[in-house]
Amino acid sequence: MRWQVDYLCHVLRRYDALLDGLFAATGRAEAERLLRKRVYEAIARAYPRLAAECGRRMR
Repeated sequence: MRWQVDYLCHVLRRYDALLDGLFAATGRAEAERLLRKRVYEAIARAYPRLAAECGRRMR
């Protein structure tokens, strides 16, 4: 299951380009944390069998 979540995160990682536009390190870190959380939540909703792994990664 881990590799499946890794793959889906990789596919959904287009948000890296959005993060490049953030200049403040603190703001970028918080934005990255929130985006990563949203990616894991989206994966868990779309693929319920991966929800436990996504939850583990959000902790």
